[in-house]
Amino acid sequence: MTLYRYYYKDEVISGKDCDEFIDKYKDAEFNKGLVGGNTTENLEYRNAKVHWLENNNLLVRTLWSYVLEINQNFWQLDIDGHQKVQLTKYDGGGYYEWHKDDSYGDGPTRKLSAVLQLSKPEDYKGCELQLFNGSDELEELPIKKQGSIIVFKSDEWHRITKLEGGMRYSLVMWITGAKLI
Repeated sequence: MTLYRYYYKDEVISGKDCDEFIDKYKDAEFNKGLVGGNTTENLEYRNAKVHWLENNNLLVRTLWSYVLEINQNFWQLDIDGHQKVQLTKYDGGGYYEWHKDDSYGDGPTRKLSAVLQLSKPEDYKGCELQLFNGSDELEELPIKKQGSIIVFKSDEWHRITKLEGGMRYSLVMWITGAKLI
């Protein structure tokens, strides 16, 4: 049996829909991205801006349907929903150092993390999603094309490298389920 670390689908959302979504939300109220269960600001660790989306948002529902399909086809984890979805904006040298999306405290158990790439790859430089693979050489992930999604287990170490130019938008969803025993 092969153990898969992540799954991705290229361009499942059209570039036009991604551009319209960014245009709709680019002037929304963004807050500083926090760490430690969304309780602490730490600019040495994370420099990003976030806006929380309602679950009835069409793009959120679309992302959820792809997550359900990917989970069913590959992991078959017992999942029951997702937390509020985060629209993340990286600008001005933004980044997020190595971290895991595991659950904090008594909240829901995070099992999967999903990222929808909203920006065109030519709109920014740097700001790459990387998964730790235990090696000195980092694996290049296939989540570059606008409208593509990647899903990985929430206990995977990952980071977003420093933005070197432009601006990057993505949607992030954390999928929950019964606690693992």
